[in-house]
Amino acid sequence: MANVIIYTNSNGGVSICIPTGEVSLEVVQTKDTPTGSIIVDDSTLPQGSDAQFFDSWVLNGSTVTVDQSKALAQATTQLNQLAYTEASHRSSKLGAGLNNVLSDSDWANLLTTARTALSSATTTQALLDAIAPIQTAITANAL
Repeated sequence: MANVIIYTNSNGGVSICIPTGEVSLEVVQTKDTPTGSIIVDDSTLPQGSDAQFFDSWVLNGSTVTVDQSKALAQATTQLNQLAYTEASHRSSKLGAGLNNVLSDSDWANLLTTARTALSSATTTQALLDAIAPIQTAITANAL
């Protein structure tokens, strides 16, 4: 694996600097990253579903972890954006005389189920699993 430079940025998240290799990692760290940045092997960074919540990463000492409350907020924002976009799409289809794949009540129930699953999720995978049925329903309704 490769070494990268990580540090807490001004937004409280984690920034990753991946040098090009033209100069040493230490030179890049000194020149281009803030005091307190550290060099780590990129294999130590969150993987799998945790990697999909990059905006929720926090640096604790020399370990990058996912802040679950930030991940929940990120997933909730994603769900809200999907729901808003789909609401507009559903309305357009009805205006064009086309039926939606799910009835409005089934769509509302699906959203309620997703929101409930989000609120009880304790892992990033559970957050992704809560949103997945919404994404599937949106894809099905696009036809």
